[in-house]
Amino acid sequence: MNEFHLQLIDELFAAAEKMDMPIWIGGGWAIDARLGNITREHEDIDITFPAERKGDFLALLTTMGGQITEETDYGFLAQLRNILLDCEPAYWAGSAYEIEETPAGSCPAAYEGTLNGVKVRCNSWEAILWDYFYYADELPQNQWPAKHQYSYALVCSVVGNAKVQRLRAEFDSK
Repeated sequence: MNEFHLQLIDELFAAAEKMDMPIWIGGGWAIDARLGNITREHEDIDITFPAERKGDFLALLTTMGGQITEETDYGFLAQLRNILLDCEPAYWAGSAYEIEETPAGSCPAAYEGTLNGVKVRCNSWEAILWDYFYYADELPQNQWPAKHQYSYALVCSVVGNAKVQRLRAEFDSK
């Protein structure tokens, strides 16, 4: 499955680049991109796109054969080549794109990850953790599937427990 995801990620990034539209990998693939290696099988691809270019992003997905399957409270889900895309907008904040209600720096302009030897933009470690904090509020961590527990532990090991605790406290204060 991962090989099809990697191929689609390459194609999505190449097509978005031709449109001069930044996009970012999120979720589990962002963890792998930031680490520079694939740590597990993936079921979907999380993509962050510029909110003001939603029409362009949707046109890109449609041109590639994709379609929206569900609107969500944070964005939308789409199917493209039988792969689920979990899509979330980022908003221009004067000097950078940011995902709503995440720490500053959630969508770095730099290509900070590598997948299959290709440099990609990916969500920040802080934004990745923020997703896990939301998840933990929906479902106790001891009930998470093993893949999510494993990925969360990887993120915590990279970021460090002190920073995770500080970020969790910041998350809880909102």
